[in-house]
Amino acid sequence: MRYTEYDFKFAKTILQQHFPEQFEDIQGAIAQLDTRLGRAVRPTPAKLLAKLLRQRGWQHEQHPTPECPQLRFDLQKERVAVEIQMSDRADCYNDFLKFLLAYNQGSIDVGVEIVYDDTVNGRNIPRISVVKRDLETYRQIFACPIWLIGLKESD
Repeated sequence: MRYTEYDFKFAKTILQQHFPEQFEDIQGAIAQLDTRLGRAVRPTPAKLLAKLLRQRGWQHEQHPTPECPQLRFDLQKERVAVEIQMSDRADCYNDFLKFLLAYNQGSIDVGVEIVYDDTVNGRNIPRISVVKRDLETYRQIFACPIWLIGLKESD
């Protein structure tokens, strides 16, 4: 599968230099993902991608900080957290707040938000251009580096 990306606050650079294994895991899992994209796809692309990352040693629904046990990420490996958001754009805000909280508490160094590319059809799905715009709007508030990935159909 192909993807577009947005490197918010040098997240991709941090991953490449300080967490190369996690960076390669994410790229490898996306490359291995072979499914249609959209709401009516079963099993969902999010579940398939999460499974591919778990096979690479990522932990599912981990609690990164004892101070906030209700805080969970879809996937986490060491100090990198991944949220796969393919159902509702509004849920991205919750993901950003979780990244920010864990980052401020020193539990993660980088967040990775995976959404759809703008070319994917569907109503009210999280698309990279909108999520990017939201990150830029709140740039002064969100200190956490976030690598934003937009999945797109393979040719």
